Amino acid sequence: MKARLVVLAGTGTEIGKTHLAEALLLAMGDAGLRVAGLKPVESGVGTGESDRARLSRASTFQAQPFGVALKAPVSPHRAAREEGVALPLEALAAGIEATRSGTDFVLVELAGGLFTPLSEVALNVDFARRLAPDFLLLVAPDRLGVLHDVLATTRAAVATALRIDGVALVEPDHRDASTGTNAAELAPFTPVPVLTTVPRGGPSALARHPSIAVIVAALRR
Repeated sequence: MKARLVVLAGTGTEIGKTHLAEALLLAMGDAGLRVAGLKPVESGVGTGESDRARLSRASTFQAQPFGVALKAPVSPHRAAREEGVALPLEALAAGIEATRSGTDFVLVELAGGLFTPLSEVALNVDFARRLAPDFLLLVAPDRLGVLHDVLATTRAAVATALRIDGVALVEPDHRDASTGTNAAELAPFTPVPVLTTVPRGGPSALARHPSIAVIVAALRR
């Protein structure tokens, strides 16, 4: 039986997707599940620890290494163009599919926002549709502007026939007057459920937070 495939997409970049993905992987691992966290495309890879390495460290199943790491801290399609790299999206999709054998969950984090370009002709949303995930979780920062970002992203996804199954808001580094209220404000405007709001914190401690349990329960349905 193939693992359930979960895709984490964002409303933008630097909003806490990897932070959340680590906590989800640790929580599922603590529950005895064989989980693999993957980031098939990553730009802005420098001297610090990559997002891919962070996800791998939080996983209980180590997939065969694959993926594309780009140095320039710009959109993947531009970084790939500047570095003379062709993103092998079909091969990456095949690698993800292969990882589903022998695991319970495969969690794939996309690079940037759901409509970020991956190539001159393909966006993250196109890659997500190709993967046909069992659950697509949209991650957004719980700050001013998130109402627009979530509503614009979810409505645009409808036009591509991509189903978004849930939204998770992540507390930003710096709170503002809207933080803590955005989940309730979104509810009347979108049929996509806002599952929870996730606080900041170290991945190990966050993995035990009730908000993470809410998301894991939704992923396992």
